[in-house]
Amino acid sequence: IVADEPVSALDVSIQAQVINLLRGLQRDLDLAFVFIAHDLAVVRHFCHRVAVMYLGKIVEIGDRDTIYTRPQHPYTRALLSAIPDVTTHGPAGRIRLTGDVPTPLNPPSGCRFRTRCWKATNHCATEEPALVTRDDGTQLTACHYPESGPVGVPAGEPVEVSK
Repeated sequence: IVADEPVSALDVSIQAQVINLLRGLQRDLDLAFVFIAHDLAVVRHFCHRVAVMYLGKIVEIGDRDTIYTRPQHPYTRALLSAIPDVTTHGPAGRIRLTGDVPTPLNPPSGCRFRTRCWKATNHCATEEPALVTRDDGTQLTACHYPESGPVGVPAGEPVEVSK
C-alpha cells in the first residue's frame, strides 16, 4: 500500500489512531507500506526502513535505527538536527543550511545537494554520487564525502566551491 502523507493534516490523537490502525493492518494482513511523510517522528515510529530524498533523488536508505542515530548523508544529518530536543536549551547541534533550495525543474549538476552542503567540492559539481553501500552493508548513501558517527554538529568546515 502506498500511503502519501496519511496523517499530515490530522490532530495528534487522530494521527495515533490512524497509525495504530495501519500497524494492525500491516501485522494482521502481512502488508507492506510505502509510507511517504515529512514528519520525522511519525516516520521513526511507523517505518522499519527509511529512504531520504532530496529534489526527487534518494540520498540515503537504511534501517530506522541506523538512519536516526548514524546518518551518513549531510542532508539527512541536517534534517535530523532540526528535530526539536526538549532535553536541551536552544539550537544545540542544529545544522542551518544556507542558500535557497534549487528548483527540481533544473537541478544542479552533480550532487543535487551540493549548493547547500558544507562538504561540497568541485568533484560534487561534476559527478553525481552513486547510491552505494557503506559500513556494514545495511545503509546506502549517495555522497562523495559521507559523514560518520552520531547525529550532531557536522564534521568539517564549509569548503568554497563554484556553484
